[in-house]
Amino acid sequence: MTTVTILLTGLRILGVCLLFAVCFAVGGALSGLNKIAPKTVASQPPSPANQHVPQMPKDFLRSLLIFTLCAGGTLSYLILRSRWNGWMIASAVFVSMYGISTVASQLDSVALLSNKLPQGMIRAIFVQGAIAAALFAPLAVLALGKWRAPSDRAPRSPAAPREMASILLRVAILVAAFVFLYLFFGYYVAWQNPELRRFYGGPELATFWASLGHNWTSSRWIYGLAALRALLYIACLYPLVRMLQTSRWESALAAALFSACWTTLLLLPNPLMPASVARSHFWETLSFNLVFGALAGRLLCFTPPAPGS
Repeated sequence: MTTVTILLTGLRILGVCLLFAVCFAVGGALSGLNKIAPKTVASQPPSPANQHVPQMPKDFLRSLLIFTLCAGGTLSYLILRSRWNGWMIASAVFVSMYGISTVASQLDSVALLSNKLPQGMIRAIFVQGAIAAALFAPLAVLALGKWRAPSDRAPRSPAAPREMASILLRVAILVAAFVFLYLFFGYYVAWQNPELRRFYGGPELATFWASLGHNWTSSRWIYGLAALRALLYIACLYPLVRMLQTSRWESALAAALFSACWTTLLLLPNPLMPASVARSHFWETLSFNLVFGALAGRLLCFTPPAPGS
């Protein structure tokens, strides 16, 4: 690869990052989300629960830049490494992007923050995510030059045969790992913050095992919710792993980066929770997504492993 090619590719990736920010903003405007959030902040009376919520965006541009570069850069990497082209890549990116960044994440919001969210916000978030993903996916594929297949492309290597028993076993492992890691990082990272416990009105629990018992007796639905989110993650990550058709270690890296890049959205000023709570959730979800994404990327890769991989 020549220096000129590297520079041009870098400029294309920066252009895709800018495109991501524009699509994100257009989705917020068309869905009405941009109007709901300011009203939420303005309508909140001063109280101990929200006195630390920023009334004006603080470090908004820096946080937006981090989110844009992480999401846009990761998606560019996936598109450029894909062996698919055109609508096949666009469809895979749309499904994976919308499914994980919006649908799977907002299930937690519905379950844990429904009494704190203003009317219409959840619907607006779902619409905003759909618009942003639908606009971004085909435009990014086009901008990165992956719409048409190159004439000199080598033929695809045949996929490894998949047995139903092997698939079901991998799915079961991933669901169990998701539930465990979700509760593990939730306790050891997020729940250690006293302000977060006060925000959700939960007790201080001495050990991780005590937290598992408490959840089982008082909020047993959390386990079902985590299992449902696990299936959504698997369904959304599989198209990305399939379109890459790379070694298992690169599939693990790609899935980890893709799962984790959306957590940087929590760095943006959040009118719904104190900054300390949002930051704890950021480190919690970042750790979880890196670990689970890597595991999912490796187990969902059905290409024959290369020697030493």
